[in-house]
Amino acid sequence: MLDDNEIDRLRLKKLCLRAGLKFRVREAASIHDFRAALDETSYDMVFLDYDLKMETGLDALELLKAHPDQPKAIAIMITSSDDPATVAEAMRSGCSDYLVKDELTISMIRRAVTAAIEREIYRAAILHEREARAEVEQMLERFSAVCAADIRGMLSGMLRKIRVVTQSVEGHSEIRKEAAEAERACLDLFEYLENMKTILALEAQPKTERLLR
Repeated sequence: MLDDNEIDRLRLKKLCLRAGLKFRVREAASIHDFRAALDETSYDMVFLDYDLKMETGLDALELLKAHPDQPKAIAIMITSSDDPATVAEAMRSGCSDYLVKDELTISMIRRAVTAAIEREIYRAAILHEREARAEVEQMLERFSAVCAADIRGMLSGMLRKIRVVTQSVEGHSEIRKEAAEAERACLDLFEYLENMKTILALEAQPKTERLLR
């Protein structure tokens, strides 16, 4: 979490915990601290405050995207307003979503996290590469306890859209092939989520019951 205001960092951390996100957090109060944090370990998700005195969250985002140890980090920008120009620039620069600081709630954080994961799923579905899909599966495993139900709904919606596209491009073999590959990727991820659901349910059972099963 990069924010030069300690109270704002504490508030965000509490809201994330209440939203069900189980994580270890590294806080940074400046670009200098942020640069040092990026060298320490790789991160799943990074919250970037836009207003940072002499710098902005976009400067931090540039550091994040250029860092060789942070290829999988999902960036979410936190702004003091929903100014369209600021939001558009953040998304164009590589943010997966944004949050308005004065409107932070548990549901807004869950929405932003889920939307960011949806974009990663879509990227993997389109690319249909083993490595990209493996990265998404690892991310789903980390976030499945919190967002699995939302993600399953998104996958179902994506499958419906893909099937509509497939039906509308009769005769365009290349497009139909790509749509079919995207559909198979979505189905694979859906099956993976269902498997994770079963595993989590088993882990939640008492040890003696698991032994009996």
